[in-house]
Amino acid sequence: MHGSLKIQAGRYFSAATIVAALVSFAAPADAVDPRLCTQHADLVKQLGKKYGESVSASGFDGAGNFVQVFSSKTGSWTIAISTPGGQTCVISAGNDWQKEENEVPKPEVAS
Repeated sequence: MHGSLKIQAGRYFSAATIVAALVSFAAPADAVDPRLCTQHADLVKQLGKKYGESVSASGFDGAGNFVQVFSSKTGSWTIAISTPGGQTCVISAGNDWQKEENEVPKPEVAS
């Protein structure tokens, strides 16, 4: 396994281990992987404590799920989905997160 892939695989499994340690209940049927689901507050606390990650972006998808990107200054990142009235599940994690600084174009005003 190449170095970068090995680091990413290790990062993903570390996040899964943290979440799995917190889970003491069954995941909803539509969850990605029950071992990667927990209560939102528990996930936020563990990502901050273990990886120094905090929310860097968030929004709602078309199904009404709340999607959050957590990232750290060291480049680690986690993407999680919270279902309405349900759990929060980690759907992806990795390294080398890069914040994009895109300027939003100003609307042109007709004169």
